[in-house]
Amino acid sequence: MRRKRPRQALRPFESLRVVRSKVEGRRAQGKRAAAAAWPPPSFSPKTGLLYVGTSQSYGLQYLTDTDERPEGYGGGAGGGGGRESYLKAMDYRTGKVRWRHALTEGGAMGLLTTAGDLLFGGDGSGNFVAYDPSTGDPVWHAGLAANPSNAPITFMLDGRQFVVVGAGDSLYAFALAR
Repeated sequence: MRRKRPRQALRPFESLRVVRSKVEGRRAQGKRAAAAAWPPPSFSPKTGLLYVGTSQSYGLQYLTDTDERPEGYGGGAGGGGGRESYLKAMDYRTGKVRWRHALTEGGAMGLLTTAGDLLFGGDGSGNFVAYDPSTGDPVWHAGLAANPSNAPITFMLDGRQFVVVGAGDSLYAFALAR
């Protein structure tokens, strides 16, 4: 007897639906546009939570070049709206959101959780922030020249732990004072 595979709690692309357009081609519109694929989310074994930067919005893709032999991709983007951005903590077992922290803009962000019980990411306003991973409350921040553009990394050097993040065309490194 074959065992049924358990249903996965998180299915980022399950909400995609294809709609027939007036010209040949397809429009794609998400019913629930709150998915994350890149930049990378982060997981904490201590809290059992998956952290994702989300932007709840929608967009439409449509065919623009209807020639029998289209040049290039022949597609375009339009529409969109409803933009709300959040840093969310989700229980990976159930898919339920445990907490969410509103961002000023741009929900997509790379995240890093640490064994020291911190969650690093951005806030949409050019700040690099350390959040409490249990509550989403900010506990530290540093102003950068631009929003963080990648997932932070951490490493040890000469007995000191550093966290590094890219923003704009610069890398920023932070460490605790000795």
